[in-house]
Amino acid sequence: MEHSKLPRVSLGMPVYNGENFVSEAIQSILEQDFIDFELVITDNASTDRTADICLEFARWDRRVRYVRNAHNLGAAANFNRAFELSSGEYFKWCAHDDVLGRDFLTDCVRALDDNARHVIAYPRLLGIDETGQLTSYVERVLPDMGGPSPASRFRLMVAAHGWDAAMFGLWRRDALAKTTLHEPYYGSDCALLAEMALLGTFVHAANAILFSRDHPTRSVRLPSSERLAWQNPDGSTANAFELSRRVKHLVAIAYRHRRTAPLGRTLFHLVAWVLDPLLIARFCLEVVGVVSPQLRIKLRGAGLGALKRIHAVSDRSPG
Repeated sequence: MEHSKLPRVSLGMPVYNGENFVSEAIQSILEQDFIDFELVITDNASTDRTADICLEFARWDRRVRYVRNAHNLGAAANFNRAFELSSGEYFKWCAHDDVLGRDFLTDCVRALDDNARHVIAYPRLLGIDETGQLTSYVERVLPDMGGPSPASRFRLMVAAHGWDAAMFGLWRRDALAKTTLHEPYYGSDCALLAEMALLGTFVHAANAILFSRDHPTRSVRLPSSERLAWQNPDGSTANAFELSRRVKHLVAIAYRHRRTAPLGRTLFHLVAWVLDPLLIARFCLEVVGVVSPQLRIKLRGAGLGALKRIHAVSDRSPG
């Protein structure tokens, strides 16, 4: 029996209770002008109409595959499952609430095809609201990620604290397969991007557009307790230790790829980053949270308020 050829591109859409936006997200994928792809939807045991919506798409388009987890695995494991079930040469994670411009895949595939050193092709990222209307948000442009030094690229991505355009760009599968993938803490994607920077360069696909939707239930809008439940639905820990876990993850990444970038250089960049006063304050808050979670919340709120006042004063300053 002849086997059908593998798709060039796999798109993985992890979703949990996404009935409000998942239909529009899937539709934007199926309307791409690049058609050689598969869409793998991994449903984290949704309790709303997500399953019905996704199964309807799978019924009339064979490129769509719907997989429902028996129980909620947590966000990181569900993201990883979408990749593990895919087969394409290139891979992209798709948020269930985002929308792709029609030529997103064409432009990103071309960018990766043009240079084997590129491991991520990233788009322009524009904000949209709950109704799909453009907002004023345009994601910041980060420094050039095409440099020859893996340790320098690692330093830039560690300092960036994440980058949605790259996170939801198109990734070279064989490079991603060499990584630790997502770990079960909020902010793991920041470490994963830093790991990919060790493995190759990032390229801007200038004509590709990702419309990133902002809404009240988006993960970045959730309070820390709900973010913890998003990653750990079993409620196994009372303190997220998000920053501490990211540092531990980054150290493991530096050691894992010590033949690609000298361990001394990557660790030097990590230490320089950790010594930032704001990060030290965040570490202290995590320690305080062990003793008194309520005090941690109050101190964090006071700190955020002070930062807002500083920014407000700075904005009003002349010149």
